[in-house]
Amino acid sequence: MGSQNADPVLSAQQNDFRADRRGRFSTAANANTIQQGETQMPFTSHRAAVKRPMVFGLVLGSMAFCVPAWAEQELEPVSLSDIRDMRFCEFVLIFDDHVTIYNTSASNGCPEEKWQAMDTAAIASEHGAKAAELNGPKFWTMDAQTISLGATKTFGGIEARYGATLPLSALGGDTGSAPYTPYTSAKNQTMTFKAGSPVYELVDPDGNTYILNAYGSDVEGGDPANLVNQLSPAEGWTFQARTLAEDLSIEGSSDTPVDMVGDDMHQYYTRME
Repeated sequence: MGSQNADPVLSAQQNDFRADRRGRFSTAANANTIQQGETQMPFTSHRAAVKRPMVFGLVLGSMAFCVPAWAEQELEPVSLSDIRDMRFCEFVLIFDDHVTIYNTSASNGCPEEKWQAMDTAAIASEHGAKAAELNGPKFWTMDAQTISLGATKTFGGIEARYGATLPLSALGGDTGSAPYTPYTSAKNQTMTFKAGSPVYELVDPDGNTYILNAYGSDVEGGDPANLVNQLSPAEGWTFQARTLAEDLSIEGSSDTPVDMVGDDMHQYYTRME
């Protein structure tokens, strides 16, 4: 692992199946690459059916908890650009008193054929865990972000980087965080949404606005704007899509937590101050 001050930059040039704003799929001309230092690594962005909705949502939108000794891992900031609609997946290793989560966003992607072939029992055995869960695929809605990630592990031929350790209680029940119930997150993440791009928002009864971080493969046509017809917001909540007039950045850290909320399709949103 690099030092805490390292800041590798990854550029995600989308070219396989990628949703346009009308919900269709388009193919670009150039090969997908992620750049990190002098290394170029191909990745794929194919869409397909979700393996299983994860019970506590995205690792990068996880709740704030006290961090015990087993959660200590060396992390480095990783910057990703041009990632709107980029596909990613997560692997969750479940131990006696905690879970560890690995994310493919800064790795070689999440090829559908390998994802569908995943054997969670084999993954758990290989990594010394009691069990393993799969979360995804998901698709980012921001244009760029900086996140803190750790060491790389391989799961069934897919590389993913360490993202978080949470207590076992975070796993919750089968439905995850209660929809439309805000909670606090101490994630280290900066998200950037560019002017002229769409954003997808939940507005609570008090007028607070939460921006969608990532969407699932069950979104109609691969277009989050269609959530207006798919969601069933709680009383007083509304969903809306709009185009930004100027760049928008949302930053959170352990020192400056952010408020988040989930919808009834297990997608997570960060409050815009």
